[in-house]
Amino acid sequence: MRKCLIGLFWALSLAVSGENYQQAADRFTKDIRSHPKAWQSYRERALAYVGLGRPQEALSDLTTALVLQPRNAKILAERSQVFTRLGDNGKALADIEAAVALQPGSAPYYARRAEIHNDLGLHQQAVEDVAKSLSLEPNLAQAYVARSLALGELNDLTGALSDANRAILINPELGKAYAVRARAYRLQGDNDKAETDLNTAIAFDPESLFIWLDRGQLYEMTDRFGQARDDYTKAIQLAPARASTYLARGGVMLRLEAWDKALGDYSIALDLIPTDQKAWMGRGFAFSGLKDYDKAIADFTQAITLDPSQAEPYYGRGQALHRAGQYSLALADLNQAIALNPDFLMAFMERGSLFEDAQEYSQAVDDYSRALRIDKGYAPGYLGRGYAHLTLGHQEQALFDMSQALELSTNSAFKSSVRRALREAQE
Repeated sequence: MRKCLIGLFWALSLAVSGENYQQAADRFTKDIRSHPKAWQSYRERALAYVGLGRPQEALSDLTTALVLQPRNAKILAERSQVFTRLGDNGKALADIEAAVALQPGSAPYYARRAEIHNDLGLHQQAVEDVAKSLSLEPNLAQAYVARSLALGELNDLTGALSDANRAILINPELGKAYAVRARAYRLQGDNDKAETDLNTAIAFDPESLFIWLDRGQLYEMTDRFGQARDDYTKAIQLAPARASTYLARGGVMLRLEAWDKALGDYSIALDLIPTDQKAWMGRGFAFSGLKDYDKAIADFTQAITLDPSQAEPYYGRGQALHRAGQYSLALADLNQAIALNPDFLMAFMERGSLFEDAQEYSQAVDDYSRALRIDKGYAPGYLGRGYAHLTLGHQEQALFDMSQALELSTNSAFKSSVRRALREAQE
């Protein structure tokens, strides 16, 4: 039972028969034609579909199996895993709750419920589930993995590392145990150890969506956007109907300025969840990158309609309006973004740029200064303020700011721009 509930690797049991997933799916399809009420065949074909990366078809077969065998806790737990892969945590929780009700003495089911509570951000409830699981089965590695993740989110990094190490001690080949330890290392700021553990996790469990997503996030955090893109792509191959993964890859595509690919990812996310505000915003930024400002403005407007209390869509629409030359409307949106989030550095930067274009250079200096009060080490803020000072004839201040920008920058292309600005200021 324990092995059936760790991640989705229960599907790999098909390999022992010597069949590949497609062969297994074909065989069980023939069985179903001959015996349409054989619930075992629907279940086994579902496992093959999971291995083939076809979770929607797996869901259909597991649902049919449950119609034929409605009190089967194991199928409920397996369908819970498929719902997780599809990004439907509410239904995943409902299924595992039903499994627990049917078999309240099953430790793995409580551990599975802890995993879902973690996915829902209910980390204290996850800790309570693990306590129940371990009271029934003290050496259940899956339970320690779930609690490690919860404790990390609750800022108990010592406890998170202890539980991850215990899981590894119990099962040294459990990929997810290395992945949760990597999360704890990452929260401690030790990205090198985190990366080592994630590489180990993938070697042990290359079919784990969770692990590919975590390594993609680590690569993204450390500005390795090409590698992040590749890991998110693998995650999408494992779960092609999960909107959040398209959002993650879309964000990386924006950083890579691959506007058309970002547009594609956010459009797929919107097909899956039409009310996702982040997807509307992301697609708006992609349209802006493609200089299709009318469509960008429309997408940001839709994002504002979904939740007008958020600052970012006003910033995005203000940026698009600015680039479209509609300065007064842009200013209104940027003002609103700053009113909603007074520490919104990029909104001050964009408004400073807008003031420069409107030849309001003193106001531009003020906004760049406000941005630098938020982040004293933000090199583009010094460059923007340096240009504004230069236009106002403040050569000494301009040279100081541009020198600061050069000293703080770690990007070679940006450094080249700053050097050109310094030569211009020195003429």
